[in-house]
Amino acid sequence: MDDSFRNQCIDKIAIKITDEKIPTDEPSSEILDYLQKFAITLGVDISNTEEVVNEAFLYIAMKNAKDIDPLTKGDEFGAGFS
Repeated sequence: MDDSFRNQCIDKIAIKITDEKIPTDEPSSEILDYLQKFAITLGVDISNTEEVVNEAFLYIAMKNAKDIDPLTKGDEFGAGFS
């Protein structure tokens, strides 16, 4: 999957999460399954759906962070940046 398509899918999933007011802190397995099925409808290969959905949650967390540099504070997002 090329980066442009991946980013478009992450953005669409993030919009869906926001529009449907899905809680972003520890979503249930049912919510994750729901979003992974949505990712498939966008054309994401089934083997990549979990990763893309998780990246959408990370994207929302980073987007909502106020003045935090993800490279120095990435551990706050659980992203493994350090």
